[in-house]
Amino acid sequence: MENVVILDLGSNSTRLSINEVTNGFFREVRRQKVMTRMAEGMGKTLGEKVLKKAAIERTLAALTDFKKEYQDLPNLKVKGIATAAVRAASNSQAFLNQVKELTGVDVEVLSGDAEAYYDYVGVKNSLKLNDFILCDMGGGSFELAVVKDGQAVNLASIPFGAVSLTERFNAQDLLSAKDLFRFQGFVQGLFNEQLWLLEGRYLPLVLLGGANRTVARTEMMRRGQKNLDEFHGVKMSARSFLNIYTDWLGLDFSQRQERLEVEADRADIILGGLTPIAQLIQQLDIPELIFSESGVREGILYSMVTE
Repeated sequence: MENVVILDLGSNSTRLSINEVTNGFFREVRRQKVMTRMAEGMGKTLGEKVLKKAAIERTLAALTDFKKEYQDLPNLKVKGIATAAVRAASNSQAFLNQVKELTGVDVEVLSGDAEAYYDYVGVKNSLKLNDFILCDMGGGSFELAVVKDGQAVNLASIPFGAVSLTERFNAQDLLSAKDLFRFQGFVQGLFNEQLWLLEGRYLPLVLLGGANRTVARTEMMRRGQKNLDEFHGVKMSARSFLNIYTDWLGLDFSQRQERLEVEADRADIILGGLTPIAQLIQQLDIPELIFSESGVREGILYSMVTE
């Protein structure tokens, strides 16, 4: 048996995933998440993007704690990945050097297309679906794919996510009509650049990412389900999703914190993450949503064990 650790340096959170790999199969035995907001400040400027000192310090502190969890495991393999915030930052190499000094790991900065591809692999191998559209809403980017007959016919990474969009359109508190209109127009422009998305019309939409998980757990609580971590494969109608989004759209920051309960730490960025999803649902006449726990990390693990 081999212990495979994934360190995921995301734009909103830094994650640890410890997996036991045996005979081509993996099983996650431990996971941790720290909200480190690597993309902090990146939505406020159209120019050079940099990783802020505070965000770097939060991430290095999380990695220090994570290292204590895995460093004594036998037959250990550690893989580090980074996504949109690190991908876009002009000072990313200096940060990655600090990570290497701390952990001994050379972090792979995934391209946007690679991130979308691994999302597809993670979903394909964990949900029994042949035809679907996929959206992974991250903190600094969101990934899209259209899948037909089990194969990704098109995929892309859009370099804006829940954190950067929130900052750009002042969505932390009560979103004004003016900012919402600007936000929707901006997202429509992004979608217009991806004409292949029309191939996903009327297909079910598979959702990944923290903002979408918050919706899944809200729906599960409404249904009276107790274990809110078992959201993989949960389905809901597009109308139910839009009703939840509309409800939160009418609340200010403190009201959303109260409404979100255990997910209150997403109250400031939840509208930034969900507004593009709501627009995608309406533009493509999506009938049903399916939530996936498997994404980039699982896609990488599936790829590793089948090599």
